[in-house]
Amino acid sequence: MLIRAILLSIAVAAATPAFAGGDDYDAANDVKGAGPAYFGFVRDARGSPLADAQVVLQPKQGKPVSLKSNVLGLYRGHISKDVRPDDVQISCVKSGYKQTKINRRTPPGGAAMFIETECTMQRL
Repeated sequence: MLIRAILLSIAVAAATPAFAGGDDYDAANDVKGAGPAYFGFVRDARGSPLADAQVVLQPKQGKPVSLKSNVLGLYRGHISKDVRPDDVQISCVKSGYKQTKINRRTPPGGAAMFIETECTMQRL
């Protein structure tokens, strides 16, 4: 009977959508009419996630967008659809750390819906 209850609990948990840091970080969260989603992780030099890091999306023209990484080091945000993804510089800041590497992955081909960028930070 105990095994049956455990298996039922696992089945219910597996059927429930998982939310990373209290948000589902998928297309359902996208703002209608916004440009592509800029997302990624902020990690330390060992690959551990860094929470509460400030991630700044800075277009060549226009106002920057400031985001914050969650407990998994994940961030996500948008800039106007009129801004080309190649014209957006991404930087990460966290007290006690310096940014050492930016690894940007964009899908091949035409209009990108998602722009993934990973920030690597090193403790000072």
